[in-house]
Amino acid sequence: MSGRYSFSMPEPQARDGWFRVGNVDVTTSVLVAALGLVSMVLYAIDQDIVAQGVFVPELVREGEVWRLVLWPLVNLPGIFELLGLAVFWYFGRFVEDRMGRVPFTVLVVAMTVIPALVVTIINTANDPDLGQITRWTTSSWSVSLLGLGMLCIFVASNPNAPFFFNIPGWVIAAALVAMNLLGILAERAWADLVLLVLVIGVGLFGARQRGMAEELTFIPQFGFLTGGPPSPYGEIGSAKPRRRKQKRGRRGAPHPGTTPGSSTVVNGPWGSIAGSGPTPLEQAELDSLLDIISERGVDSLTPQERKRLDELRQRLRGS
Repeated sequence: MSGRYSFSMPEPQARDGWFRVGNVDVTTSVLVAALGLVSMVLYAIDQDIVAQGVFVPELVREGEVWRLVLWPLVNLPGIFELLGLAVFWYFGRFVEDRMGRVPFTVLVVAMTVIPALVVTIINTANDPDLGQITRWTTSSWSVSLLGLGMLCIFVASNPNAPFFFNIPGWVIAAALVAMNLLGILAERAWADLVLLVLVIGVGLFGARQRGMAEELTFIPQFGFLTGGPPSPYGEIGSAKPRRRKQKRGRRGAPHPGTTPGSSTVVNGPWGSIAGSGPTPLEQAELDSLLDIISERGVDSLTPQERKRLDELRQRLRGS
């Protein structure tokens, strides 16, 4: 029997992953970070394999269009590349939870392909007189730029979120963007400048369509892009609630906690069973799911949300 001083850790939140590996829900943010780590290992084995994914406009125009998509997955071994992967995963999972799995994936692809395609079409190139011995005037890789974009989306939605030393998030994001801009301007890397501006711009535009970045009211919203309201528990906005027949208990008995002929829940001893009960985080998660059901119906829940709801109900009953 749990005592009054019992300690319990909250269960990991079930995420809207594409598949599971053990206890890990492999979401898009996890998958991109994992592929970035794999690229570091491949680079140590054979550099030419990894080089096939580097974005080079000249090679794209020659038909190697896969480079428009793969360049963020090319990450060379190094502490800064590792930090870039960590930043993308950390802030990307918050954005993915808020937007939903499919919209987030579409956003990542748009942030990757659109900037690179623009650079290729308008033939923007870095200054060749940089004192560097390189074969191509423009080449880009690494998920770090997408990580910076995810940070900007997170901060645009939570501008005053405290970071280290309680510095507001918008200050940190502004400083990082400014440092990147200064470095790019110093090297006259015009193609990198276009990539930076468009990656962040496309990210903020897409996030705004899904109800994030509320402070950026100057970014227009288009109904055909919103796809329904966002959710912190996965993609539920596109689901349409359907009417379902109310099921009664066995032999026509009403559900415990209801009075005959009424659906109003009344107080009873089932809500005060001794035990540890749900943690505050679990209670908040349960309340959010119940709000969704109240507003849009139970059919608006994704399979992952239904599973999580059942887990929370079982925990509440067993408390």
